[in-house]
Amino acid sequence: MSAITAARAYANNLVTFIAWDVEKPIPGCIGFDVTRIYSDGMERHLAAWVPFKGQANPKNLPQDTTVWPIQKFCWRDLTVRQAREGLVMRDGEIELRYRIRPVAKRKKGLEPVPVTLKKTYKGKALPLSYIDDGIVTKKVMVTQDFDEFRATFTNGILSSQGVANRLNEIAGRKLKPNELAGTLREQITKSGNEFREWLSGDVLNLFRGLFKKAEKIKGTIRLALYELKDEELVKLLLDNRERIEIILSTAGSGNKGKTWDTTNTKARQDLIDAGVKIHHRMFNSSARIGHNKFAILSDKNGKPVGVLTGSTNWTSTGMCGQSNNASLISDRNIARQFAEEWEAMLDDTNHLLVQGAAGTFAQPNKNVQGANLRKKNGVALPSISLTSGNAALWFSPNTKRTSKGKDCPPDLGALFNLMRKADDAILFACFQPSGQGKTSIIAEAIDIGTKDRSLLVFGSVSDRSAMPVSPLTRDRNADGKISAEEQANTYRDRNIQVVLATALGVNDLVGAFERVELLTTGKAIIHDKIVVIDPLSKTNCAVAFGSHNLGYKASYCNDENLVIVRGNQEFALAYAVHVIDLWEHYRFRAVQVELREQGEKPWGGFIKRDASWQAASLRSDRAMLSRYFAGTSQH
Repeated sequence: MSAITAARAYANNLVTFIAWDVEKPIPGCIGFDVTRIYSDGMERHLAAWVPFKGQANPKNLPQDTTVWPIQKFCWRDLTVRQAREGLVMRDGEIELRYRIRPVAKRKKGLEPVPVTLKKTYKGKALPLSYIDDGIVTKKVMVTQDFDEFRATFTNGILSSQGVANRLNEIAGRKLKPNELAGTLREQITKSGNEFREWLSGDVLNLFRGLFKKAEKIKGTIRLALYELKDEELVKLLLDNRERIEIILSTAGSGNKGKTWDTTNTKARQDLIDAGVKIHHRMFNSSARIGHNKFAILSDKNGKPVGVLTGSTNWTSTGMCGQSNNASLISDRNIARQFAEEWEAMLDDTNHLLVQGAAGTFAQPNKNVQGANLRKKNGVALPSISLTSGNAALWFSPNTKRTSKGKDCPPDLGALFNLMRKADDAILFACFQPSGQGKTSIIAEAIDIGTKDRSLLVFGSVSDRSAMPVSPLTRDRNADGKISAEEQANTYRDRNIQVVLATALGVNDLVGAFERVELLTTGKAIIHDKIVVIDPLSKTNCAVAFGSHNLGYKASYCNDENLVIVRGNQEFALAYAVHVIDLWEHYRFRAVQVELREQGEKPWGGFIKRDASWQAASLRSDRAMLSRYFAGTSQH
């Protein structure tokens, strides 16, 4: 019998998340050895990079959990498809289980922990023994497919030493911190580049697959895009010029707002020159944007059969430089509702101000979405039954008012209503829904979590200005005037844990983290727009995703789509794993930077040589996440 009382594993197309629990601290336990068990019975110990105190890993080379055990009660298997070194991506669609075993310092009478890897670190090895046989999880599938949905996520967590190390390998030398971003930008724009393929996860292949499917069924594709600046994707459109029709919106500005569409200028002209059927939806204003990123697949008879949507812009940065998601939905009713919105946008575009001849789209204007489009989008669409659960679609703008107002828009009202009915958890990942998280899902989630302290509210935010005002910051600023620079890196209030996407810089170096990390080529480190509700509930689980930034402004001012799926638990868990992957990664970095900013001592960067680490990890606020996903939390 093991001291571990429960363990569960969950997966999406890239990452597995494992959580386990104990009734009380395990005497002498200095961590856990975790193995991945394949369907043929083969076991492999998970990779580990953080050494014991007194050791060093200057080259950031991996060992495994037989050498450096896990001193937590949950873990992300990041190498389930990615090789520990290099840029290899293994095939998905694999079924796995996980074994978790507590370990102690080598002790007579206990089974020794075998070490098979070559020693690559500095310092004396610490031999270990197994305390007991541990526990094995039920099977979990690493997959993209969830009934009507093919869900993919980018591998775009750039704030890590692993990415910097791989860029150094490509360059054949150690790059200086100011060289990393430029090298990244160069690599991700090269079609066929293995680094680009690695960072895009399965999203790029999902885009390619859409056009292959269109060719196979002799179908057509209608697109509504915001940003279009990736050479391979533009070529994909040009190669399929006879089967596509596109609404392309304004993206990017320059010269202090005097010129517009700087992002799309070249691609737009290439499409015009090739004779592609293109409609120019030019707002040329920061007040409103055509923010959609969807593509509708129709069969040879013109009937919509599927739609691709999500947060990923059709740019190199979108696919390889940010965390993003994209889902291909194979449902005719969902595709039809998207097609009807595309037609309504086309009609609205035809009523906008004349844009001028080809190549003269840079002038500012005052184009605003019309009343007919807003009225259509303001009415709830019929819910669509699926193999598991149902889906509800919302499009925006969906308000009479053409600038942001104080009244809750109908799409967010529907989402907030679901959030208020959450029994156990609200998880989110977003870019910049609003200033200080007000009038957005951030403020709503915090309000719900404050009223119900048994509810798990965990999320991550990309832009500092969108971080909610932490209780500590609020206490220090009695006048309530808080600038973006004063926003905390974390919002921690018992059951509510929100982190800012942060990287370790030269001032934040700690023990095992001896290299400056690469942040990103832009500030949208997390570009997802995701809310997950009660992922462990078969009946109450829900996922909201799409292009919608999850704040009032998006509903009042932007072309957006929001897909809310209820009752498809495996799909909800796939999105939950992605959200937790982001939260876990950036939480450590945000806390480190915040401690440095407050003049306090940060974490030393090494795991402990005794069992004292358990006390902090089993504290109620620290253990909420692992206990919830291990299935042992008390509600």
